[in-house]
Amino acid sequence: MPRWIPRTLNLLGWLALVPMLGLCITQWFGIEGRRTITALQALTPWVLVWAAPIALAASLCRRHPLALTALVPLITLLVLSAPIVLHARPPAAATGSPDLTVAYANVLYSNTANEEAAATLLAADADVLVVVEFATPFHEALTAAVPEGDYPYRVEEINAGSGSIGVWSRQPFVTGAIREIGGRHSVDAILDVDGSKVRLLAVHPYPPTHNAVGWSDQLNAIGEVATASPIATMVVGDFNASRWHPSYRALLARGFTDAHEVLGHGWSVSWPMDEGLLPPPFVRIDHALLDAWLRPTAVHDMQLAGSDHKGFVLTVALTDAAFNAAE
Repeated sequence: MPRWIPRTLNLLGWLALVPMLGLCITQWFGIEGRRTITALQALTPWVLVWAAPIALAASLCRRHPLALTALVPLITLLVLSAPIVLHARPPAAATGSPDLTVAYANVLYSNTANEEAAATLLAADADVLVVVEFATPFHEALTAAVPEGDYPYRVEEINAGSGSIGVWSRQPFVTGAIREIGGRHSVDAILDVDGSKVRLLAVHPYPPTHNAVGWSDQLNAIGEVATASPIATMVVGDFNASRWHPSYRALLARGFTDAHEVLGHGWSVSWPMDEGLLPPPFVRIDHALLDAWLRPTAVHDMQLAGSDHKGFVLTVALTDAAFNAAE
């Protein structure tokens, strides 16, 4: 082999590792606040995994400093990924606990296939519908498709933009209102589920590509609001954040679990779902977070016509701790 080949590969390897190591630093120290950083963090597994072939090639070429340095991104990726597969088992559902099924959808405020998307959402036959980007055309389509008297309990803010949001329920509301959380309107509702109270927060923070500092502040505000009430709580919505973002991990650290991860779907993706466009779906930013008083029992994703997000249907049950607290 000509001597210039391993030298060239060595140089290319170091050049490739520089952005990887920079990304690792942002993860180690929780650095956010810039749009480019949060965008790159969303790509964390797809960026850091390339350290593996670099480490292998460097070892074969006996470029040991390069090989050892390439282990840094790989170890970082393993540490960040570990909670997806190595998480504690959630508390068991209490005997006789009622099930609560929640269907969630970001339907895209500019959707042009509203009737089809509404039919898909209603086909889930869920107890509760959580809809973000609940713009006027979809609201009209959903209203027309719902049988008279179904989903009688509703809290919603309907407009033409991406900030529209709503919760429709077959279960009665103890309380329910639109409230501002971190500068963005959300739904804060307490449901009466066969005599037990379950709090549901429906959220949709601004994307970090608009304002990374404000986005991080919103996630923190959601965490403060969600943990402020001693009631079994779930937070559902488009967080515009993934496990690869430090602010999202900080939210989980407040005592929440991600339902998809707990049920073995932590590597699933929900965005972007635009057909025929690049990039392909690569990240999950739509989540259901549950506190220790709720046990997820089933979740499956659903494709919504005209939307750039996948929705999901989640079933939860209450744990013994929730019933003991109620007593």
